[in-house]
Amino acid sequence: MVYWLVSWRSYGVRNNRRRHGGKDLTLNCIRSTNTPSASPNVFMQHKTAVKNNVIREDFMPMFKRPFHHRTALSLGVSLALGIPVGAIAQEEGRQLEEVLVTATKRSTSVQDVSVSVTAFSVEDLKRGGIEDLTRVEYMVPGMKMGQSGNEARLAMRGTRTNNVGTEAEQVIGIFEDGVYVPTTTQALGSYVDLERIEVLRGPQGTLYGRNTFGGTINVHTQAPTLDSVNGYLTGVYADYDRTKLEGAINLPLGEHFAVRFAGMMDEHDGYIENKYPGGDDLRDKDSKYLRGTLLWAPTENFETTLRIAYMDQESSGDAIWGYQQIGGFIDGNYQSGHLWAPENASDNFDNGPWEVRRDLPSNADLESTAYTLHMNWDIGFATVKFIGNINDFEGEQNYDSDYSDGGDPENNGFTGWGTDQETWSTELQLVSNGDGPLEWLVGAYYFEMESAWNWLERTDGQFEIPHWDRVGDYTSDSTGLFVNVNYALTDSTRLLGGYRYAEDTKTKKDQLDWTVFPPIPAPGTGEEGEWDDNLWKFGVEQDLDDDSMAYAQVSTGYRAGGINFIAEGVPLTYDPETVTAYELGYKSTWLDNTLIFNTALYYNDYDDMQAQSFAILGEDNVVSEFTESGGEVDTWGAEFELNWLAGDSWRVDATLAYMNSEFGDYEISWVNGLDQFSGRLTPEGNLSLKGWTPALSPEWTASLQTSYDIQLPGGSLLTPILQLAYSDEYYSFDINVDEAAQDAYVMADARVVWLSASGSVEVQAYVLNIGDEEVLTRSVIFNPGDAPDIASIQASWNNPRIWGLSASYNF
Repeated sequence: MVYWLVSWRSYGVRNNRRRHGGKDLTLNCIRSTNTPSASPNVFMQHKTAVKNNVIREDFMPMFKRPFHHRTALSLGVSLALGIPVGAIAQEEGRQLEEVLVTATKRSTSVQDVSVSVTAFSVEDLKRGGIEDLTRVEYMVPGMKMGQSGNEARLAMRGTRTNNVGTEAEQVIGIFEDGVYVPTTTQALGSYVDLERIEVLRGPQGTLYGRNTFGGTINVHTQAPTLDSVNGYLTGVYADYDRTKLEGAINLPLGEHFAVRFAGMMDEHDGYIENKYPGGDDLRDKDSKYLRGTLLWAPTENFETTLRIAYMDQESSGDAIWGYQQIGGFIDGNYQSGHLWAPENASDNFDNGPWEVRRDLPSNADLESTAYTLHMNWDIGFATVKFIGNINDFEGEQNYDSDYSDGGDPENNGFTGWGTDQETWSTELQLVSNGDGPLEWLVGAYYFEMESAWNWLERTDGQFEIPHWDRVGDYTSDSTGLFVNVNYALTDSTRLLGGYRYAEDTKTKKDQLDWTVFPPIPAPGTGEEGEWDDNLWKFGVEQDLDDDSMAYAQVSTGYRAGGINFIAEGVPLTYDPETVTAYELGYKSTWLDNTLIFNTALYYNDYDDMQAQSFAILGEDNVVSEFTESGGEVDTWGAEFELNWLAGDSWRVDATLAYMNSEFGDYEISWVNGLDQFSGRLTPEGNLSLKGWTPALSPEWTASLQTSYDIQLPGGSLLTPILQLAYSDEYYSFDINVDEAAQDAYVMADARVVWLSASGSVEVQAYVLNIGDEEVLTRSVIFNPGDAPDIASIQASWNNPRIWGLSASYNF
């Protein structure tokens, strides 16, 4: 498939592009010379498409056609020297696509930003089979994707996600079209009709705020265009009786309006087989998504976009903190299996990670509606940008909390939680224009979340809010004021600086008045916490030549503190986390833009890292899950990325990362049963993790994605793709016991893509997890209420091997 794209941009002239704020200046043509449909006739069209440096109108429709492999042809030199454009096009070979990102809130080439960022174009997303967040880790150096239930547990550069749900603060901030995704539950939504994804590694506090402590993921959906009717339709049939239908259509509505609709329906059976008679398999899905986007561009200097999106998902789920008991410690001695199962449980209710017996129904039912308004107004010296969002989200997650086929399936004292939340956010930016040496950006941000969330129990076959749970709203407010500057000392040297003031307030629900029964909330007794911090960043960029740059920077990050529920022995509040991060980076292109090589060295000094504790506290032996300020973590490492067009048909994308992450002075509440770690018992009665490794932090990770294009008779293209991801061993929980460790593994996926000669039809066949690898994605070591002397290990696993077929039509 051929894709011709004209953009006015100074490609390959790094400083010129920077001085113009990423504006398009000279002609670029992105093309694929190895595609069968790139016939001599096409090249003749190209030779006559540009005459006297003016693009012919009758050639413009080709610029918007879909593509297979996009590659960049720099024509800036040819225009400057007066060399015929057609001659350059014939002489130059296939080149790597230039990907534009907004990582620094300006549109800039990924090779020109002094940030460790991995960017995925539409073609990258297709080749990688990326349909949601779960597969991104296989293509980003050093990133790990933990998961339990419907909760995303991201980890990067020594920081990891512990708390989940409504009141949790993510350690890696996820933004969709510039809007913060507020919870770990919503982070696992499906990706539909995307333009690109950007993954930024390291704290991004001065630009994005509190919850970009370990990094940032920017998800950008396709926006409407004014020029043509276009779109696509994709159907999928896969293992576990999966059927998926996805599509989008772009409709111009006159000279100044356009609308784009995108939708998806996706359902499959459970990946975890439930052998209990009549029981639902776990981790199934029935999901629906619809998004409508309206563009209004009344003038060349102003445009506004309104997005409305709706999502509904029903699932059996598979437990919030893990769906299987794999063993535990009694008096310091480990025993495998479920050590505290109900007496009426069968003798063999779990057989491996993907076969269980559960008698209590479970569910993960989620629904959300989002309204997002974008406005951009070029006022000459600067551009005013506004982003406003309202998001309504409802969710309920329940599971069989005795992890067996025993107990009472109609009555259970704890099964999960439910939430009904609303968030509002606004961001206002003023971004400089012009071609002077100084680039600047100032902005203000406000976020508010109000959530009525409650624990749930099962009573007489119904999921209900227990009488002991407090009612009312949990609120969270965040304010940020920020400024970022970039000053060019010379044509090749630039200084960077950034500052952000961050302030956060949280309020917990009112306390219960236990002088009456059932207890009722006492108005005005809800706890409140307030935290603030001053975040900063300093750096320098140095162009080594037109195709390479180096940078050095130091920055700080912050993640807000919080409030626990009131219980004996539980700290009422916990402090914010902070990090000081140092990074050296190098970015380069080689071999006539057929090879990209980027690397970064970093050191992160974390303080007051928050810890998740599951322990028996108080005289009543009540199990408590809470957060406390754990202490220090030191992390250093190196990351490498390679993208290589090795000839006209072969492509290689590879990553490699080394990370050394270790707890310093770091303490959590003691877990009964871990007697073998008596040397780690502190005078205060806590468990010291000093010298251990944070969860989901392997030393070595690597990935390889390679493909080869085979031209078939008739002009179609066949492309086999092999994807390999290696992870060194790691611990799935902060308590480093061997039984909670995941051994080193290689995840192998394969797909074959057939593309029609016209480029309008694409068919894929794929197999994921070819080796049926069992990977531990999360565990928790805790004292269950029914067995307070057992340190039980509760685990979650990845998906088994899955095959599938898909067909797409582009128009």
